[in-house]
Amino acid sequence: MKSAVIDQNKSDAYNSRENWPPYTYRDYPDIEPEMYRSFMEFLSTENNSGRLMELQPWISMCDSRCAFCYFPTTPTVKVPIEQYMNMLKKELDMYANTKYVKTSVFDEIVLGGGTPSVLSAEQMIDLIDFCKERYNTNDEYFIKVSGSSKTLALDKIDKLAAYGVYQLDMGAQTFDNELRKRLCLPDSAESVERAIKHAKKLGMCVCVDLMYNLPGQTMESWINTLKKTIELDVEIDAYSLHVDPGTLLEQMIKNGRSPPQGDAEYEKQQYITAYKMLTEAGYKAVGHDRFSRVEWHFRENCLNGWPWGGILTTGAGCFMGYLQRFSYSNIEDINEYMAAVKAGRLPISRLSESTDEDMMRRTMTRLYLRLPVSKQDFMQKFGKLPEEVFSKQLQRLKDKGLIEIDDKEIRITKLGDLWKGNIAWEFAPENLGQNK
Repeated sequence: MKSAVIDQNKSDAYNSRENWPPYTYRDYPDIEPEMYRSFMEFLSTENNSGRLMELQPWISMCDSRCAFCYFPTTPTVKVPIEQYMNMLKKELDMYANTKYVKTSVFDEIVLGGGTPSVLSAEQMIDLIDFCKERYNTNDEYFIKVSGSSKTLALDKIDKLAAYGVYQLDMGAQTFDNELRKRLCLPDSAESVERAIKHAKKLGMCVCVDLMYNLPGQTMESWINTLKKTIELDVEIDAYSLHVDPGTLLEQMIKNGRSPPQGDAEYEKQQYITAYKMLTEAGYKAVGHDRFSRVEWHFRENCLNGWPWGGILTTGAGCFMGYLQRFSYSNIEDINEYMAAVKAGRLPISRLSESTDEDMMRRTMTRLYLRLPVSKQDFMQKFGKLPEEVFSKQLQRLKDKGLIEIDDKEIRITKLGDLWKGNIAWEFAPENLGQNK
C-alpha cells in the first residue's frame, strides 16, 4: 500500500500545533440558574434530530494516578463505591425520565472515567444492564469499557467478553518500560500486551491510547512502540502529551526529576513518523486522533453526527456531554456530586448553550474530526454557505494547502491532517481560548 505521506518540506503552516480544538469543557461557563432552567426545558422537548447518540456513564476513580493525568479522579480507597453507583444510577434515571431521552436512540454505551475496570466485572455488567433497561438502543448498539491492565485481570476480561462487551479501551501510552516508570503508569508493557492479546483471542476489539513527545522519549522508542502496536493489530488513539498545570509531571520537570519534552518541531516529526508508519500498515486516520483498520468504524454514528448528535455523559467529573446546542460538564468532587444527585438536581457544574454563530463555528470543527463539511447541510441549517460566513478563513487555509473545496464539501488535505487543531481554531471567536 502506498503511504499517504505528509510532505515534511511543506509542513510549516504554523509555528506549533494546536492539539485540542475550541469549544471544549474548559470554555464552558459556570452554571447559572437561568441556564439550568433552559436546559431542563430543552430536555422536556422531543428529540427530532434523527441522530443516534452515545451514552457515557463515568467511573471517575482510579487505583493510582499517572504523572501526566489532569482528569478529575478520586483514589478508589476514598470512594464509597456502592453509594456512588447508586447515585450514578439515579442521575441516569433523571435523564432517562425526560422526554428528550425517551425519544432518543443510542447505539453506544461507553463506560468511561477514570478507570471503570476498578469495578468488578459484575458491577460493570450491572451498570450496563441498568443502562439498557432505561435507555432505547438500536439493534446494532455496542458496548465499550475503558481500563488498565492492572485492573483488567484476565478472568475479568473473560466475563466482559462473555457478556458482550465489544471493545476495550486501554491507556497503553508507551511500550517503553523506562518511560512507563517515569510517567507512574501502574503496569508494565508486558502486562498491557498480555491483556490485549487475551481480549483479542476472545474476539474483542481493542483500542489503545498512545502518547508522543513524552519527556525523554527518543524517536527510536516511539517507533518501537508504534511497531509493537501495529503487531498487536489494535486501534490507536495517538495524542501529543500536554503537560497540564498542577500535574505531578509538571512538578517533576520543574524539579529536574524528569527531562523536558521535545520542542514543537520534534513533536511534529513524531506525528509525521506515526502517520507514515500507520498508513503504510493499512490504518486510516479517523476521528480526532484515531487510526483504525476496522472499516465500519470510519462511519461511527456519534462521530459523524457532530455537532448535531449527542453524547449523554453522567458521573462525577464527566466533561464530554453535549446534546445538540447544550454542552456540559459535571461536578468533579465525588461527595459534592453525590449530594447534588441525592437532592434531586442534575449535578452539572458548567453549562453552555450555543448560538447560531457558535453552531456554525462548531460545524466547521468537523474538519478537526477529519470529517467533511457538507455545503448543502450547512445551507439547510443556517441559510448560508460556509464561504459566505468564513470566506477569509477558508481562503487562508486553502492557500496553505490545508483544505480542499469543491461544489459539495470542504475537507482537510493530508497536509491539513497535521494541522487539524490549528484549522479548528481558525473558526473560533477571537475571545475564546484567551487563557488556553
